[in-house]
Amino acid sequence: METDTKRKPDPSVAFAKKILRKVFVEDWHLKLLALAITLALWFAVTGLSKPMTARFSNVRLSMRSSDNTITDSEINTIDLVLSGDARKINQIDSLSASVDLSGLEPGERTVTLTPANVFVPLPAGVKIDDIWPNRVQVKLERVEEKEVPVKIETTGDLASNLEVYSRTATPSRIMVRGPESVLDKLDAISTEKVDLKGRTGDFTLIQPLAVTDSKATIQRGDVTVTFRVGEKRIEKTFVVPTTHGKSVRVTLYGPTSLLQKRKADDFKITFEADDTPQVTLPAEMVNSVVVKSTKVL
Repeated sequence: METDTKRKPDPSVAFAKKILRKVFVEDWHLKLLALAITLALWFAVTGLSKPMTARFSNVRLSMRSSDNTITDSEINTIDLVLSGDARKINQIDSLSASVDLSGLEPGERTVTLTPANVFVPLPAGVKIDDIWPNRVQVKLERVEEKEVPVKIETTGDLASNLEVYSRTATPSRIMVRGPESVLDKLDAISTEKVDLKGRTGDFTLIQPLAVTDSKATIQRGDVTVTFRVGEKRIEKTFVVPTTHGKSVRVTLYGPTSLLQKRKADDFKITFEADDTPQVTLPAEMVNSVVVKSTKVL
């Protein structure tokens, strides 16, 4: 009897062949596409994140201090050398820099600029390598406070028969904060100009204050202004007879229409114990006419 020398196929080898066929032969076009996409993404990412160095010129430099004011600086722009992710550096449109000078004593100071004390808002992965110039001269002044009066400014003219009797601001004084050299020259804070054209009577409005020096700050931005407007006033003198056999020269100041047609007899004179004359005005003149002077003749 002959012996069967043929071997049965090894199951593990058959399984391995099946797996290799699925991986490398079946759906090969889809697998090739996936590989191409993967390689493209890898090259794109690694290419964009390539490191680079770039110089940015004329970057605006601002200086701040919590207890002093910078009143003079010879430098207000600097050049920055940045390094990092090329993609992020290429996306930078504009830059600004600032340095905190809090803690420095008032006076002329030399400030060294370094990546550690100059703040620049940069994207992650980008850093400052160099700053030029790296030293600046500044003048620091202590911040002071001063209370000054409000000055009401006007523009335009009233009609020829009218005048401003009075103008008041509420509040009448304002607290100003700023460097000592600025406050020493500041005597008042003016309002923006109030236009008088077309005004025919009393009026009140809220008017902004005009700060002419940017180094000074004010307690509030506006005040309430009140104007009294009325008929143009004149000065007129009357010689008023009295029951004492004396006459008194009386000088009055008030609206033209109230004084022009008046006669000396319209006023009454009385004398106090020391012979000082007192003038009694007609009722319609009491709140509008002022006695400027009296003299016994």
